[in-house]
Amino acid sequence: MTSVAGPPESVILVAGVALIVACGCAGIAAILGVQPLTRRARRRTIPLLEHEKDVAAALGWSWRRWIALRAGVTTGGVFVGLASQIWLLSLLLGAIAFFGVRFLVAGRAARRRLRMERAFLVQLRALRDRMAIGNQSLDSALQEIGRNPGSDLAYVLEPWAQGGSVTGNIVQSGLRSRSPLVEHACAVLIWARTRSLDGLISAIDDVLIPVGEAQLQVEEESLVTLTQQRAVTFAMSALMAVMFLSLVRVATFRAYYATFTGTVVLLLAVAMFFALIAMLERIARTARWTRWNLREVQDQELHPHA
Repeated sequence: MTSVAGPPESVILVAGVALIVACGCAGIAAILGVQPLTRRARRRTIPLLEHEKDVAAALGWSWRRWIALRAGVTTGGVFVGLASQIWLLSLLLGAIAFFGVRFLVAGRAARRRLRMERAFLVQLRALRDRMAIGNQSLDSALQEIGRNPGSDLAYVLEPWAQGGSVTGNIVQSGLRSRSPLVEHACAVLIWARTRSLDGLISAIDDVLIPVGEAQLQVEEESLVTLTQQRAVTFAMSALMAVMFLSLVRVATFRAYYATFTGTVVLLLAVAMFFALIAMLERIARTARWTRWNLREVQDQELHPHA
């Protein structure tokens, strides 16, 4: 009699983990009411490159510094994978390092942007008081605020203190901030330069400050949601990492994952794990606000009949 050899223990273990992850994905999909067959294509309002620039601006970093960090961490992940003698692991660690950096700094970026926007509302009130109480013009009030904006707004409001086109300086401040709240205020300031000062003061009192405060409140709640979501994701990632590292320490398992079959099993497990994380993000969505094209607003004010 010949005995039929069963599957390796590594296959059973990983298949069990993959089954658990798949069940979690299915449960979350049922909660969300996801219907893959009736999915509708949606246009992304912010391209991936623009989103990366938003993160760099929220951190207060230059675009080159942010790209250098992403490249350095990705290279380190690839070298760690090559050291494990599993070629697929080098690709996985490289991809995880590339996308994981943004995930790691997302909380810090959100907190810093919230602090910057809160400081901007303070300066917006100061701008209103300079015009309503101090009888300053909009251009001179902007220059005074730009000379002493505070540490959180030093880079964003630096153009206000410069000479040249005031409208262009307002546009530059909005572009530097990459914040919907600041962009909205800058659009109103551009609109108000060709209109009455009383109308601008009323717009600040009735629109910009109340809407800005409500937006900050929503962003604070979204930050709490983001923190909870990140905690769950970190816990899941740590659990999966410990399980995988405990396997690859054994020579037999490491040799199995170096084969084509082991590669496919590992790919399926990783794919389902990231699908589970993506579905968790759909449950706890953070608010996204309308972005303003300040250059187009500037062109419309300079050439209203074009």
